[in-house]
Amino acid sequence: MLKFLEIKVGFPSARVLTIRSLCLATLILVSVGCQSPEEAAKEHFQKGKELFDKGEIDTAFLEFKSANQSQAGNADTYYYMALVDEKKNNLKSMRQNLSKAIELAPDMIPARLKLGKISLIFGEVDKAREQANYVLQKEPAEIDGQILLASSFIREGKYKEASDIVDSVLKSAPENPEAISLSAALAFERGEVDSVLSLIEKALAIKPENLPLRLLRIKAYSARNDIEKVVAEYESLVTLYPDVDNFKVTLASMYSMTGKLDKAENVLRQIVEASKDKIGPKVVLLEFLNAKAKDRVVSEYSALSSAAKNDQNTVFELSKWMIASGFRDAGVNGLKDVLSVEKNSDLGLAAKTVIAEMALGDKRYDEVDKALTEVLTVKPDFYEAKLLRGRLLLSENKVDDALEFLNKLVWEKKDADSAYQLLGQAYAMKNDRKQADRNLKLALDINPANAAAFFPVYEDYMKAGQRDTARHYLEKAIKAKPNQILFLIAMVEADVSEGRLDEAQEVVQRVALLSKNKAIPLYLQATVMQGKKQFQSAAELYKSVLIESPDHLNSMINLVKVYAAINEPRKAQDFLEDHYSKHLGNIAIASVLSDFYVANNDSAKAKNFINEQLKRFPNAVPLYQSLARIEASLHKDIAIAKDILLRGLEANPDSIQLSMSLGAVYEQLRDFASAKRLYSKLLEKFPDSMMVVNNLAALLIESPNSEEVDKGAQLAERLKDVENTYFKDTYAWSLVKIGKTDLGLQLLGQLVLKEPKMPELRYHLGVAHAKVGNKATAISELKQAIALSEKLGREFAGQSDARKILSELEHK
Repeated sequence: MLKFLEIKVGFPSARVLTIRSLCLATLILVSVGCQSPEEAAKEHFQKGKELFDKGEIDTAFLEFKSANQSQAGNADTYYYMALVDEKKNNLKSMRQNLSKAIELAPDMIPARLKLGKISLIFGEVDKAREQANYVLQKEPAEIDGQILLASSFIREGKYKEASDIVDSVLKSAPENPEAISLSAALAFERGEVDSVLSLIEKALAIKPENLPLRLLRIKAYSARNDIEKVVAEYESLVTLYPDVDNFKVTLASMYSMTGKLDKAENVLRQIVEASKDKIGPKVVLLEFLNAKAKDRVVSEYSALSSAAKNDQNTVFELSKWMIASGFRDAGVNGLKDVLSVEKNSDLGLAAKTVIAEMALGDKRYDEVDKALTEVLTVKPDFYEAKLLRGRLLLSENKVDDALEFLNKLVWEKKDADSAYQLLGQAYAMKNDRKQADRNLKLALDINPANAAAFFPVYEDYMKAGQRDTARHYLEKAIKAKPNQILFLIAMVEADVSEGRLDEAQEVVQRVALLSKNKAIPLYLQATVMQGKKQFQSAAELYKSVLIESPDHLNSMINLVKVYAAINEPRKAQDFLEDHYSKHLGNIAIASVLSDFYVANNDSAKAKNFINEQLKRFPNAVPLYQSLARIEASLHKDIAIAKDILLRGLEANPDSIQLSMSLGAVYEQLRDFASAKRLYSKLLEKFPDSMMVVNNLAALLIESPNSEEVDKGAQLAERLKDVENTYFKDTYAWSLVKIGKTDLGLQLLGQLVLKEPKMPELRYHLGVAHAKVGNKATAISELKQAIALSEKLGREFAGQSDARKILSELEHK
């Protein structure tokens, strides 16, 4: 029991004050139960758990945080903080908290299982399997651990291993919904659609809210091409998850694909109504109307602008969209309204700058300069106006001034993606490919959806065969701007080429909602059907595209492939001949038809057909190329092709296509002098053509004349930073030719890693190794070059030299 000290009246001594303070502190401690840090942490944790169970997530998190502050290092607290992160879909923080919990309590099985699942989401399959193996080592019968292990195998395409585990789980727990789900996923991979649907029904009966299963069922219906059931499933998802706009947008896309435009519009309007403060849904609605009912766009824009009259930023963004989408007058009037209200505020200055940008498009440069001067007088550091100043300099072809100005601008504003994009454009105009590429990538680091920067970078990687890198940029672009139609089209094409047909199908639905040209989603859907080997459906869709766009080249080519796949080439011929009769003079159709005749061993018919067309259309460049191939094949004499191409160039003297074809013929005839003269003239006419640069450099560096070799190597320097393996090979080979063998060897080694099945590269690498004395490696590379050539059925430039060098090395 505490003994209270008696305090005398009067001024207390310092000692008395101290005793009094201690007594008060003691009383306070007694009143709160004398809590230790451990007890305080336990109390905060318990309160947090109770709040978490009630669904009061934010308050629970504060309690867990207080528990950690009271006593750091409690595994249970970190685990529950991870559960809060899970509720908020904050996966990175969840992963960190789970890792901390496991660090403090290595045998915490629930934490390991959740961390394994998170690892799978992040694509870290090895880490997921590490958690599964740890759990199963401790508790071999743990079903969730077995399911996690099976899931990791599925991610790696090891379906047999996954299937064995799932079958084992289902024997002991036949009603386990996760195991049933994995079994359904494995059945889908095997193409057993009926089994998939049966298993999904069973699992949903146990756990109706299982979203992944419902999405898998949509894939199964899609694989059957059962569009009505896909639509019905999305209708169910919208009912079950009314706050998820993505499901609503996809449902609208499905309605659009099936011609139910009123229903599609109604769904989009629901999203707009539920998100009145968001601009995105309003833009999607306008994009839909622009694609499906263009005459209603202006009135809808007016209605949306009127409803947002107290939010001038919304009016500004909608007006910019109108201008970008071709409704210039309405958009400019909207910007003028914003300017009248906002005057010299940042928003008003932005509106004035965009109006000036319209004048730039019309080449009214004095008007642009005047507007920019007015804006920058009010606010000298206004970024949008400065950016337009850079565009103005480029438009006036003042490239050096633009470079100086834009380099200062990016120094002032580090997150200026559009300024970096313009810098890339300016360096491209100066033919500085390295700096152009660097700045375009810097723009994409800041804004992955900067379309003007994206497409040059993306297309360079695609041309160079670096598809994984190209996809990385594309995925980031779509994540930043999910409704950009050009990004979506690129994604469908990438998915189809890589066999990701279910993913492609989902993107096609979004394209169908937003595309102004209905032939585009039809064509993309046809490519998906073709990939799924649903050839009859694909053929009908390609025909529908050709009704809308008669000269759509890829649809004609793919239609021929589809009929070839089902062994009905005659149907392709009948269609193409009928199609051409309806569109006489269409060069694209004529070219495909003539190539079809050749492919089906009817060269005589192809020759007669093309000659007839050339009498009527002497400027049809593709037909001269086709005729050259046919005549050379018929007579087994490449010299005949030369005469036909020369005749084509008489009628089309500026055709780079015919000239390049002629150059290739000269090379095959080993008339290298004529080829060099031709390429030299082409380079004068087309100085920025990297193909011409490459072909001329490649010929010059093979010359016995040392001056020509040096000239070729100097020319090949322009290929140094081009993302094209063939062009970089020419540059690397030029280094070897002029004695810079170590540098050439290093670059060739890098290129072979990217393109291991390119015989030319192997040959050049073999020669480079021979030059530095690596005899065994040189022999190996030269043998691989020759073997690859034989396997591919084509010779490569320098093949005879490769055999000669190989023989010499083997007999040394």
